[in-house]
Formats: sequence, structure tokens, C-alpha cells
Amino acid sequence: FADDTRISRKITSEEDKVLLQKYLNVIYDWANKNLMKFNENKFEQMSHGEAKNIKIEPYKTQSGNEIKIGETVRDLGVIANNNLLFREHIDNIVTSSKIMSGVLLRTFSTRQEEPMMRMFNSYIKSKLEYCSLVWSPWHQNEINKLERIQKNFTSKIYGLDQLDYHQRLKKLNLYSLERRRERYLIINAWQQIEGLTENVLGLKARRLGRSRRIVSAKIPIGINGKRIKERDRTLIHNSTARKSERLFNVLPQSVRNITETTTETFKRHLDKWLSSIPDTPKIDGYGTNVAAETNSIFHQTRYCIVR
Repeated sequence: FADDTRISRKITSEEDKVLLQKYLNVIYDWANKNLMKFNENKFEQMSHGEAKNIKIEPYKTQSGNEIKIGETVRDLGVIANNNLLFREHIDNIVTSSKIMSGVLLRTFSTRQEEPMMRMFNSYIKSKLEYCSLVWSPWHQNEINKLERIQKNFTSKIYGLDQLDYHQRLKKLNLYSLERRRERYLIINAWQQIEGLTENVLGLKARRLGRSRRIVSAKIPIGINGKRIKERDRTLIHNSTARKSERLFNVLPQSVRNITETTTETFKRHLDKWLSSIPDTPKIDGYGTNVAAETNSIFHQTRYCIVR
């Protein structure tokens, strides 16, 4: 079987639709020649964006059946949807993590720190962070949904029930889940501009004086004479590439300029700097105690500099 196969094409005309079906037919022929088989019952079709005067229609399987058009597609464990917000995926992993938390707390009577954190890291955190580079949320509501899982679980640890969440993070020497996701984005961005991993985001680093920064083109107002909708500009602004750029560029020059070394060395320098940046999630009434606009490194760093 040819598992997890994906094909995509930008559709701007009826001719593009015909070409995409042609490419599908070529792939079907390739599979037959190589004695492979596609499971047509699992075929899925999803479209992103809009194209004027282009009607979305189902493409055909090898046997001539129409491929089902859906709003969501599960790809390697991540639920992607056609609005690029990943809300279904976030809701799914939050629900799954809540269930797992309940199972662990009912199964094991201990509330000691070491076994509790081992259970959390092994069975829950892995769910909450799988492929987070792809779906990391920017809406505060989704950020809070995820953060509550760690907040609630750590409140069950013996001796920490009287501490608030911010205090528990310090006591346990933990990053918030939001901080961990942003840390991953920074590390991944550094690896890509260093050539240690494939630069799938197309990140470009430049020297501005003595400082290295990631620089990308400004989000255009329009394309081909058509104004880009504000919603689409917001999606671009909060895409993985743009978030990675903003987070990398708020690092101090001494960290941004680290080059030609191992990822572990970069991580050590990054973590040393992050230890000086407040990690205080604005969740469930904690917002009044946080001066920064959000708990993002981008805002917390700016607040620290001003302060």
C-alpha cells in the first residue's frame, strides 16, 4: 500500500483543475506499475482559500468514483482543517489529555512530585506537544485550553496544592506549555537557518550590522490587483514562519549570533536567557498579575526591556 500520500496544486482556473486530475491519473498509473495499491475508501479532498469563479468539485479516483470533499483531514495524527486554525485538533488533544489525566489519577494513588511528573511527561505532555510546530495556536482561548491541562495536573501534586500556577512552575522548574511551544519554534528556526534541517519555512537570515536576524517580506496589501482580506493577512501573520521570525528576532544578539555549533549548545544558551524572562501564563484570573500583554516571549521580553 502507498500510505500517507498527499498531492496539492494551486487552482486559479478551470485548466488547473483539469491538470490536477491529470496528475492524479499519472500517480494511479505509477502505483499500478510498481505493484502498489491505493485504498480509495480513504481518499479525502480539502480546499484552502478562495478562487473567483472557480467551483470546488470532487476529483476522481482510479475507478471513477468521486473523492469525498471535507473540511478536515487527519494527516500523520494531526487534524488539519480548511481554515488553517487547527481548532478541531486542539480540542481533540485537550479531550484526550483530560481523559488520560483522569485515568492516571484514578489508577495511581501517589501524589508525590517525581512519579506525578514522570506520568505527566510520559503520557500527557507528549500528546499536547506532538507536531506543535505545525498547529501552535495564537488565539488566547486555545492557548488557555492547553495550558489548563498542566495547570490542573500539577495542582494535584502533594505539597504544591497551596501554590498558584505561576509559583508551581518555578517550584517544579517547569516551562509553561506555551513557553515550550515557542522555545521549539525558536530552536527549529535556528536549525533551519544553520542548515541543520531542511529549510521548509524558507527562512532567510541576514546580518544587520553585528546582529543576525531573520528577515521576510512584508505581508502585501494585495496580490494580482486583488486586496488580501484582513482574515488572510492575520493567518499569514500568525503562520509558523512568521511566528518563528518574530520570536527569533527578540532574542539577544549574543544568542541570535550563535552559529556553527551543535543544537545542544544553542539550547543551553537559549535556556539560560529564557530563565531571565517571566513565564506567567494569563489564565483563569492570573491575567491581572501579569504586566505584559500576553505570556508570549515576544511580549514578555518587550516588557522586561521597558521595565
